[in-house]
Amino acid sequence: MTSLKKQSKRLLSDIQKSANQLALLTSDLTLLEDTHEWARSLEKNIETLNQQLAGLKKAEFNATLADSEILEILDELIDSDPISALEQRLFAAQADQESGVVGEFFQQLLDKIEKLYTPLLSAIQQLTAMQDKL
Repeated sequence: MTSLKKQSKRLLSDIQKSANQLALLTSDLTLLEDTHEWARSLEKNIETLNQQLAGLKKAEFNATLADSEILEILDELIDSDPISALEQRLFAAQADQESGVVGEFFQQLLDKIEKLYTPLLSAIQQLTAMQDKL
């Protein structure tokens, strides 16, 4: 069985990777600005948490992670439900267009973002749930 420290490090890495991909996908796109800011906030918080945990032995690592305010911030970021807000913005923008091509583009874009968001959400939920085990 993998130690909690190894599981946590893997989840942090998964979150960082997904947040990076989401930030890259949504950068410099006005309609996706809120999603981009959400991903950047996630990146910064994970980076800070990784810095706090760097070089710590297992017991100290687990205690630091369990007491980290960043886990609460991650919970709040997930609770903000950025994908639902994005869906509403995209479909409102589509309503202003007559072309079905625009709607198809928005749906494809939303599908790509959801593919990045789903494992990201899962990893964050697993990481914050580990707080009780630490």
